[in-house]
Amino acid sequence: MASGSLPSELDSHLLECPICLEQLQLPKSLPCLHSFCQDCLGTYITKELSGKMASTTSFPCPICRRTTSPVNQAESKAKWAEQLSTNSLIHDLIQLRERSSEPLYCKPCQTKGNRNNPASFWCKTMNENFCDNCKVKLHDIIHTDCDILNITGHHNKRLNRETSAPRCYQHGEKIVRYCEDHQLLCCNECVIEDHMSCGKVPKVTEYCKKIKAGSQIEDMQAALKKGTDSMNSLVKDFDEQLQTMIQNQEIALQSISDLRRKVDKRLDTLQKNITDEMITLFKKEKRDMEASSRHFKRLFNGMKNTLKSSIKAVEEKDNIETIVLYQRGQTEVESCKTLVDELSKSFTSVSIEHQIVSGHDIIGDNAMGKIVVGKQPRCIPGSHIDLANPMSERQVKKIGKFNIKSPLDKH
Repeated sequence: MASGSLPSELDSHLLECPICLEQLQLPKSLPCLHSFCQDCLGTYITKELSGKMASTTSFPCPICRRTTSPVNQAESKAKWAEQLSTNSLIHDLIQLRERSSEPLYCKPCQTKGNRNNPASFWCKTMNENFCDNCKVKLHDIIHTDCDILNITGHHNKRLNRETSAPRCYQHGEKIVRYCEDHQLLCCNECVIEDHMSCGKVPKVTEYCKKIKAGSQIEDMQAALKKGTDSMNSLVKDFDEQLQTMIQNQEIALQSISDLRRKVDKRLDTLQKNITDEMITLFKKEKRDMEASSRHFKRLFNGMKNTLKSSIKAVEEKDNIETIVLYQRGQTEVESCKTLVDELSKSFTSVSIEHQIVSGHDIIGDNAMGKIVVGKQPRCIPGSHIDLANPMSERQVKKIGKFNIKSPLDKH
């Protein structure tokens, strides 16, 4: 289990789906360690791959865009999410949080007739509550290897730490090693089967000490913070652009209406055509910008949550969680850099205007003007010096030549 505290003390964002922003339902984890509701992920995969080739064999993570391939690619894309590993740790945390709203009484004491004796421990294996006395005299005598959690809420100390460790999805064994070559947490069975030839497969405690001793954790957290600030400024800018586009649309529609009143009724059909064209273009640009904004918001929220969770994991000396968040943070930082790099090469502002075509007959095909979508290159808002390509990687376009003469050229 993740902690000995009450479920209500858990950070809610750890149990929240980044897509629907609700509590995770049937949480499915991707290789990048981001988790989503099974239904939300299935819907996302279907929409993301809609219109692409039927032979597509992978999909990108909604947050960091890291590619994931399903176990059975032959199945329909709608069922790919079902094939992914269920995050049992998150599932247990959700189950425990839901139990916290119920009266917590000792089950053995209730059997004896004392129905109101409060419970102090919850056994995950038996799914029963025990008071201090019944835990020692009844539970611990037989069930020595259970995952048992203190639910009194008086301390945050982890109980039965070894048996509560996360387990390998493939073998069901406790995760005890970290392969530096493959950058994967693994159990002893994984080491024997897949990592015998790897250079370094230290214990998680040793690897955690290594990354703590250096500056990796601090660098990752600093990069996450900087990336979070960048994503936040971009999200705000996209929101402002959407508002500007809405205003442009209103102005254009008003311009069309004003002009329409000056022409004959026979222009009704032309007005409808030009209005439909404008609305179609607007919807396309709006849809594209909203899609970009949603993606940046997801990455922003993911990086923000990873940063917060990483700080907490380091403070609580949670080695497993620290390594998991370290890997997830590195993936998100790389995705952030890639996004900013790609965006800096094609970042534009979008405007939608209604232009009246001069010189045309009032009853001609262009009597109601035309819709023009203008895009001008502009600088990305905020500070992205560390996230964009250096000047040596930029492209230079020749636009003209000119000569300069000084007074000395006359002599």
